Order: sequence, then structure tokens, then C-alpha cells
Amino acid sequence: MTMPTEGSTVSPEIFYELRRFYLDQLDARDRGLTEEWLAVFDDDATITTKVLGDGRTVPKSQFEPEVWKLDASFHEKGVQRRHCVQGFTFTHRGDLVVSRFYGLFLVVDAERGACLQSAAMISDVLRRHEDTWRVMSREIERDDLGRLDTARQSVPLG
Repeated sequence: MTMPTEGSTVSPEIFYELRRFYLDQLDARDRGLTEEWLAVFDDDATITTKVLGDGRTVPKSQFEPEVWKLDASFHEKGVQRRHCVQGFTFTHRGDLVVSRFYGLFLVVDAERGACLQSAAMISDVLRRHEDTWRVMSREIERDDLGRLDTARQSVPLG
């Protein structure tokens, strides 16, 4: 889905509601609650991950099994994730909301300690779903640290 380019900012109430949505979503991701994290995506949601400008759009039917595999691998290796996000903006686009935020993504394991996995700008298109929000599309523009081979490409943090 192409990101809309015009709209109005959301009310303070919606801003804080959306911040809570993301805090809950990323907390689920950090705690390894894969099913809970995946549940915020529409059934026909897409993710586009761009590493140094190159990327392709993947439907949920394809990214969901990969997320389960990655999470199982991290669990097996004792790797913990931490998502540090800031700079949220939320803009109305008709019935939708476009969110943008910046994130640093860390991996923590007993052998190497905390390492920076990637830094990224994330853009979501959201829709209201009952009393919460659903992600219709996510576009992640991240640096080349974001590759899954974290042993070679991470930056130790201490």
C-alpha cells in the first residue's frame, strides 16, 4: 500500500491511544508473545522491509510463518529483543491513520550481551477495529545492521 501524503494530525486522545497501542504491541514482541503481536495485523496486511533502499512487499500469509520461525530460533538460543521507539507522528487519512516512528532494535544474549541489531524508520497504515487498531501495511526502512546474522553485523553496547 502506498503511504498517503496529506492529512490532519490526530487529537491528543487518539495520539495517546495510539502510543499505548504501540507500547503494548512492542512489549508483546519483546516478551516473545508472537501470536499476540501478529494479531494486530489485518489478515491481508503487508510488510515492506527496505534495507539500504532495497525491499519487497510481503503479505501476512508469507511473513507470519517467518516470524514464528525467527521467534522460535531466538527462544532456542536464549536471545531477548528490545525495541526502543520514539518520534511518533500520527496523521488522519480519511478513515485511516498513518503512523511514523523511529526505532532502535537490540538483541540481548548471555554470550555477547546487548547488541544493536538495527535502526529503522517505520510507517504504518492503521484502521480502527472495534476498540483497538489494526495494521493494514507496515513499511520498514532500516540500515544494513538489520540482517538476521547478528553475530557478524551487530554493534556491542557494553
